Amino acid sequence: MASIIYLDDDLIQHMLMKKLLKIHIPGSITEFFHEPEKLKVWLQENKADLILSDLNLEGESGWDLVEDFTKISDAPIVFITGHASPDDKKKAKNFPQVKQLLEKPLEKEDWEKIASLI
Repeated sequence: MASIIYLDDDLIQHMLMKKLLKIHIPGSITEFFHEPEKLKVWLQENKADLILSDLNLEGESGWDLVEDFTKISDAPIVFITGHASPDDKKKAKNFPQVKQLLEKPLEKEDWEKIASLI
């Protein structure tokens, strides 16, 4: 069973993502985090197969966290955002572990890309 991590500071997004993951990646085990520090601690003690994260978190950017994540986990990272700027798309290419930068709402093809990383 795939272990998926989801990081977003919006708890409503957690509820939505929980439902969508059951539909699009059935059987996966998902841990939900709204605080990056708690996720970092979890990753030091557990293995994840995939990290899904909002790009725009309160107080910090996903880009601020990606270096920390890559130091403690080799899981592929998918950023999900409401709007990806051209600068965000350039930054994604600088981090080999960042496999996708997807914009909300996620379409069927986006879910297929996510599932292919597990």
